[in-house]
Amino acid sequence: MESVKAVSDLYSPVSGKVTAVNEELKNAPDKINEAAHEAWIIKVELSNPAELAALLDAAAYEAFVSEETGA
Repeated sequence: MESVKAVSDLYSPVSGKVTAVNEELKNAPDKINEAAHEAWIIKVELSNPAELAALLDAAAYEAFVSEETGA
């Protein structure tokens, strides 16, 4: 991930092969902030679909963030 001020790694909670990159984000990275649950960065062909069971759904993630930030 690259911005005007920094470059950082992108970590995935699942393993697999990157099959697509959202090229629109190169010119409009703000789309991630505008529609975080609809926008995508990469598409991954899973090498272990069972890893999905360990992920949070959107509501559980929002609750986690709220607890962590006190918001």
